[in-house]
Amino acid sequence: MEPTQQPRKRFKTTQDWNDYLGPLLQSGTPIKGAQLFDLRKVCYAEIEALRGRPLLVYATKFLEGTFPGTPNQIDLPDIDGFTDLINSVSDSDSVDVLLHSPGGRPDATERIVEILRNKFKEVHFLIPHSAYSAATMLALSGNTITLHPSATLGPIDPQLGIPTKEGAVRFTPAKSILNGFAKAKAILKKEGPESLPAYIPLIEKYSLDLLEQCEDSEKLSKDLVSSWLKQYMFGNERGAPLTRKVKKIAKFFSDYDTHHIHSRSLTPAKLQNGLGLKVEIAENQLRDLLWEAHILLNGFFNASPFVKLYESTHGVSWGKQFQIMLAPQQAPQQRPKQ
Repeated sequence: MEPTQQPRKRFKTTQDWNDYLGPLLQSGTPIKGAQLFDLRKVCYAEIEALRGRPLLVYATKFLEGTFPGTPNQIDLPDIDGFTDLINSVSDSDSVDVLLHSPGGRPDATERIVEILRNKFKEVHFLIPHSAYSAATMLALSGNTITLHPSATLGPIDPQLGIPTKEGAVRFTPAKSILNGFAKAKAILKKEGPESLPAYIPLIEKYSLDLLEQCEDSEKLSKDLVSSWLKQYMFGNERGAPLTRKVKKIAKFFSDYDTHHIHSRSLTPAKLQNGLGLKVEIAENQLRDLLWEAHILLNGFFNASPFVKLYESTHGVSWGKQFQIMLAPQQAPQQRPKQ
């Protein structure tokens, strides 16, 4: 008789992950990355079997415990990771991409869309938890988007990095900068030059060329999303109805005046409210597998120095690490006794 295969361990809740990892940590047993990848790989394989197409995974650490400067944004170096993922698939013109990211650079997102579309006729995005900003833009380049019931997308209004006096970079929504200048202009027009001193700090804070950057960034985000929607999600539609639909969707995602904050959660209920997007809510087995993938990815990030992963069941599993090295504190010197 052949040996009976034991059912695999499943992670339905974060508590399941803690119950698995806790005894390993307490025993002092070294936790190997390959051991944890094996858990994720089995989950990925079940998603592939259920969906009938290869799965590519792009995930970053951003929900908790990240330091300023953590390289968890969508950036040009991601081209290497996506190229490896794409090259690992040789026998399919359709692919799923599991996406978990706070966003990043629109130009890097454009490059990723191009290399995905040069390889695959269909690209479907799976969101287990969160895909914000440029990650939302990336998802909107898909033929379809499938979200876990607890998952969310976010606004695509761009943010600009503004250097502070301390040398750090503070990200500010471009629309809030434009709104500030528009408000100052309106008040100056109404109240006259005597109100100018109150707005000198704002004018000194931002240069005039920054206004152009804000306007250009807003236009780029809208133009890219509109183009991708027409080409891919609504590729079979034509004419004025398509133009109106795409314009409505692009306005919804980029409307800072409606969402108010860049991190506003655009939940499944909001996304299915008359926009016409091809957005589905995962049910039954897919719902459980997406949440399990999130638990395993988030648990791995919290147990390791990794902040970004590119993974598949087809021979790719690597990522980027980030650690803050704190300088040791010197002990206070004792003054010699007199």
